[in-house]
Amino acid sequence: MKKVINALAACAMLAMAAPQTATAQESENNYRFVMVSHIGSNDPNMKWLTLSLEEFEKKYPNVKTEYISTNNYSVQEHVRLLEQVIATKPDGIAVPIVSTDAFEVPLRKAIEQGIPVVAFNIPDPRPEGERIPYLTYVGGDEYLTGKKLGEYALSRADLPAPKRVVCATHDSAHQGLKARCAGMKDAMEAAGAEFEELFISAEPATARNTLQSYLQANPDTNYIFTVASWSAPWAWGVANDMGLSPDVDDKGVTIITVDASPVALAGIKAGHVLATNSQGFWLQGYAPMEWLYWKHELGYEPQSDILTGPIVVDIENIDHWEGLVRNIFGDAYDEQNTW
Repeated sequence: MKKVINALAACAMLAMAAPQTATAQESENNYRFVMVSHIGSNDPNMKWLTLSLEEFEKKYPNVKTEYISTNNYSVQEHVRLLEQVIATKPDGIAVPIVSTDAFEVPLRKAIEQGIPVVAFNIPDPRPEGERIPYLTYVGGDEYLTGKKLGEYALSRADLPAPKRVVCATHDSAHQGLKARCAGMKDAMEAAGAEFEELFISAEPATARNTLQSYLQANPDTNYIFTVASWSAPWAWGVANDMGLSPDVDDKGVTIITVDASPVALAGIKAGHVLATNSQGFWLQGYAPMEWLYWKHELGYEPQSDILTGPIVVDIENIDHWEGLVRNIFGDAYDEQNTW
């Protein structure tokens, strides 16, 4: 496996290279880079990525970036979009490897055609030599996301000891979500808790009904880990309606979620959610484009992946993160709060 460097080292590397790329803005070459994403406009995290692409174009005006996604997500639809993009022969592609099996053939085809590829948000988890031969991966370590959030919960002496933990996921084929569950599983089982992964669906009514049935059948459940922040209010609402005391205190159910999104941060501030994480979404949009540019203009090829997270966000640092995210989302911040 390539050695993974952390986000601070990556930022330092980007900063050191900046003087060399300043003159590259005068290049006679024009490029088109496409981000084929699984994050649609119904997901607040899309804003991080699209704003970072706008900033990239300001620095590199000879590059046109495109953000392509769908709100009605499925692996099959994602592959269809990817194949359409490859057929247009862009100068570079950034894509999350949501499913290695589904993405391997089209991405190897693109790379064989000379289209450089950067994985972002979700890598191919296989060792180097077996994985899809993209330039690099830019993103968080989703296994560590689950593990560090679990370890954080265990470090809080003011919370109930975990008895049974359920990882509520809306996409059973999503490698990144599975990794989050696996990290939480390892942390909680090491503390003696039972653990189960539960597919709840991305449709609100179905998800709520599934969670309610699970909690009724497993009354010893006292931690719910929602692997998408927008499903945290669903989990809290179900547990609250069942009288399970889901706010952060020394009794009842405790809810943990992911990503520094408005709904996750609002949940922490209201005392509904224990903690979430930041995986460095802005860097996940900007850095892949810059690597694609450097590949074309300078022949640079990164020698390591770029790890942009996770960072645990809790009540102690919520004011910092709320200010940061409000600055990104503007008026849309309050619109994204579904509590």
